[in-house]
Amino acid sequence: MIKKSCFLASLVLLVILLACTPQSRQVGTPAPAPTSPQVIPTTAPTSNLPPVRQAQGELPTSQDASWAKVVEAAKKEGLITIYGASQLAGDAGRKTIETFSNKYGIRIDLLLVSGRQAVERVRIESKMKQPIADIAAIGLNSTTELSQSGLLENIAQEIPELRNKAVFRVDPLYNPNGEVFNIAFAPSVAVINSKQVTANDEPRSYMDLLDPKWKKNIILVDPRTGAGGGFTWFGTMRYYKILDDDYFRRFARQEPILWGGSTREELNMLARGEVKINALTQASNAAQLMVEGAPLKLLSMAEGSAAFTDAVSMVKGAIHSNASKLFINWLLSKEGQEVYAKAFGVDSVRKDVPDFVDPRFRPQPAPLRLLPQTYDANEAYSKYHKDGIAESIFGKR
Repeated sequence: MIKKSCFLASLVLLVILLACTPQSRQVGTPAPAPTSPQVIPTTAPTSNLPPVRQAQGELPTSQDASWAKVVEAAKKEGLITIYGASQLAGDAGRKTIETFSNKYGIRIDLLLVSGRQAVERVRIESKMKQPIADIAAIGLNSTTELSQSGLLENIAQEIPELRNKAVFRVDPLYNPNGEVFNIAFAPSVAVINSKQVTANDEPRSYMDLLDPKWKKNIILVDPRTGAGGGFTWFGTMRYYKILDDDYFRRFARQEPILWGGSTREELNMLARGEVKINALTQASNAAQLMVEGAPLKLLSMAEGSAAFTDAVSMVKGAIHSNASKLFINWLLSKEGQEVYAKAFGVDSVRKDVPDFVDPRFRPQPAPLRLLPQTYDANEAYSKYHKDGIAESIFGKR
C-alpha cells in the first residue's frame, strides 16, 4: 500500500510538471542573414575526439552500413521530443528544426522549459521508468547535472561527424564521457534597454552595477537555482577569481530581480522597460529579439565574458534513440552547422562554416577575454550550488 501511494504521488507530481510549461511545435521562417566579422577565438581542446581513420576512403560517412541502419530506424521512429531552453527557441529554432524535419521526414516536438525544469522532469521520468524526453538542449550547468546523475547516454562513438576531428574549431565533445555535444559558442553580455539607459550611463564594468541608481533596475536569472545565466555569471566570476563573495553581497543589496522563468521572457521584460539592465545573458539570445525590433544594446564588461556553449545530449532510455542520434549528427554536420549558426547568429564549432554573426550583435566593445565553460569549471559550479553558496549570499529561495 505504501509503494502504491508513493507511485501515485510521483505520478501526480509528473502531471503537475508537464502542465507547467506549454509545448511549442516548431514552424516558422529564418532570421535575416547577417554579415561576417572576425570569429571569436577559443582555446578549447580537441583531446576527447574519437580517432580519425587514416587510410584514404576509410573515413566513416552517413553511407556506412551501420549508420544507414540508424537512419532507416530513425525515419521509422518519426519523432523526437526535445526539452529545450534558448538553444532551439524562437524563429531561429523553427528554421533549424524545419530544415531537419523536411530533410528526413521526422517531426520534432519542442517543450520550452528552463534548465532546472528539464533536470527535474528527466529525473522523475527516469525514476518512474516512463521516459518522455529524447534530447536535452539546455544550458551547460543543467546538462552537467544530468551527466553527473547518470541520466545521459554515451553515443559519441556512434556519431559519424565526430570522427574527423580536423574539421572542428573547438572540441565538439564537452565532457569526457561522450554524452554532451557542443554545437556552437557565443560570448556572454550585459544587456541594456537603450531607451532607458543613456550612452553616458552605460555600465562598462560589473563594479558599475553597484551604483545606487541601478537599485531594483537589474534582472538576471536566479543564481540560486544552480542553472541559467545568473548562476553562470556567479560561477564563472567566482571560479576564475574575478569577483569575490563580498562583491556579490554588495550586488545583492541592489535588490535585483532574480528571475525564475524563461530567458526570452526575462529579455522581454527588459525590452518593455520594466527593468533597465540584464546583468548577463548569451549574446545570441538578445540578438533574436533585436532582429524583431527590441530596443536592446549589448555591452561587454571589463572583467571578461563567459564563453557560452550551446549543447545537446541524448537522455538515457530515450524512446526515439535513432532519430535523436540522427539529429545530433546532423547538427554537427556542415549543413546543420550552417543552418544553426546562420539562424542563431552564433559561432560554429566547425572550421568549414562561414562566420554569420552580424556585427550589430557582437558586444561593444569586444570582450577583453573569454572565460570558457569547461567541464571542470561546471563541476566547480555544481559544487557551489550543492554547498548553498549563492543562497548564503542572496538569501533562501
